[in-house]
Amino acid sequence: MQTKRSTNEAGFSLFELIIAMGITITILTLSCSLLASGFNMRSREDRKSDAIADVQRALNIMTREISNSGLKLPAGLPAIAGNGIVTNDSDTDELRIVSNLNGMPDTANGFIEDSDVTDADEDVKFLMYVDADRGQRYIVRYEKNVTNQTTVLANRIDSLTFRYYDEKVTYDTTVDGSGVCDITNVVNAAGLAESEVSPSAAKFIVIAVGVTLPAVGAAGSDGYQPPSQVQLTSDVVLRNSIVY
Repeated sequence: MQTKRSTNEAGFSLFELIIAMGITITILTLSCSLLASGFNMRSREDRKSDAIADVQRALNIMTREISNSGLKLPAGLPAIAGNGIVTNDSDTDELRIVSNLNGMPDTANGFIEDSDVTDADEDVKFLMYVDADRGQRYIVRYEKNVTNQTTVLANRIDSLTFRYYDEKVTYDTTVDGSGVCDITNVVNAAGLAESEVSPSAAKFIVIAVGVTLPAVGAAGSDGYQPPSQVQLTSDVVLRNSIVY
């Protein structure tokens, strides 16, 4: 029995292999670029969510404490307005408030007022601290009555602005090119333009915070994300300054 061997063996030529490898490498390169772009976008969104959540927590704390400004103040406190704002230590960049939080209940006479505001949480100040060495800005809470304790409420911010009004207002928000967040087109309940008042006359405060997220990657490259700006605001009613 004779076995005949075929001379036509199946397979690819060198040229075909080179073309196939080139196509495979091209597909892998495109896939890697898309994957890297997706990771960059996910990283950016995660940082954005973290930054916004951080500022929202800070705004909640400030809103709650500032709304108690002027609570049961004892008479004769120097440089403190009736609404509890320390007038010589408050402006658009910082706000210091005083409240008497420790009035003791008395079933016969209602409340016995403290004669001072020297307890914890009764004299606090909110401001933006700039760390020039790290190039970062923070919202901090300064506690005067507890060995000058300073607490960071939020980091990665660009601006903190306080605006003072003697009634509730509505407004538009704006962020300039440097990340400073503010409010514009401020009107009252009647729809009329409302002017800002001094801190001592305030009954309503608007807190505006600006956050700028830096760019990811280089312009023109795959996965590049340009810088973006986020603005958050909080309305605070100084409930102890309102006469019902």
